[in-house]
Amino acid sequence: MLNRILAPLRALSSWYVLAPSAIIIGLVIGGVVLVNTVPTKHNIGVIDIPFTVITDDSAYIITEYLRYAREDPSIKAVVIRLSSPGGGAASSERLYLETRKLREEKPVVILMGGMVASGGYMMAMGANHTFAQTSSLVGNVGVIAFAGSIIPRPLPENIVVTGPYKLSGSPRRDWIGLVEGLKDSFAHMVIRERGDKLCITEEQLTEGRLYAGIDAVRLGLVDELGGDSDAMSKAADLAGISNYGTVDVNAEVLRELILRTRRIFRSESEVALPDANGKLPSMIFDNINRENPLPEFPLDIHEPNIYYLYAGNDY
Repeated sequence: MLNRILAPLRALSSWYVLAPSAIIIGLVIGGVVLVNTVPTKHNIGVIDIPFTVITDDSAYIITEYLRYAREDPSIKAVVIRLSSPGGGAASSERLYLETRKLREEKPVVILMGGMVASGGYMMAMGANHTFAQTSSLVGNVGVIAFAGSIIPRPLPENIVVTGPYKLSGSPRRDWIGLVEGLKDSFAHMVIRERGDKLCITEEQLTEGRLYAGIDAVRLGLVDELGGDSDAMSKAADLAGISNYGTVDVNAEVLRELILRTRRIFRSESEVALPDANGKLPSMIFDNINRENPLPEFPLDIHEPNIYYLYAGNDY
């Protein structure tokens, strides 16, 4: 009789001991199954740089694209669609360094459009891998700079200067030396980045030639011929991912800029907010310093500066 009374109590006490253990084991097993069956979301960031002369303004926007791609933890690799004849030397160097900085954290693949020349080509050297199309125009390694006249012009009577080179900055001989030094630096950077793939001499490299994409690959200036799907596949392969989505980095950065503007100008910025379809007004795109996709050559070099630029003019 006593055993009949104690049996349910013993069973109940065993349940209180075993149940928590069973629950813990179940949670552990369930967690393992969940981790193995729910994949982590991986993305490839896509940056579009349509035909753009590299200036301080355009370099700022492009740097923001590169920063966003670097800082977004969901982006595991980046594809940059690039078309540019180059531009200011300092701005071009900045984009090369920023692209290389991104490369140190995530694979970067550059897909070259119609033209990637001079400073644009310099930026491309910051990537892990480059694709060109057969008709892409690639190369034009070299420098353009304003130099003073061989014989300085006499100053107007109403202008007073404090030194013989206050207006020109340096004598013409020094300008020529500066340009030669920058040309050598540019060439050595290309040689360092391309390594054994490069099949032309430094002297040939610095002639300033533009090459068709098919020749650029043959000469080792570019890795492969290919298009969008090739660039995406290569980026995924370098990142070691198979199932992935894409992130429109341009749109995300513009969205950030809009939110920033909204905080500064609450009422005025309402016109710049995305519409019901999530699309950004065209007025925003008009303000990111993109150049005309079909510009008239030669490009007008109208500011004293040093350029890594294909201007389309042999004078």
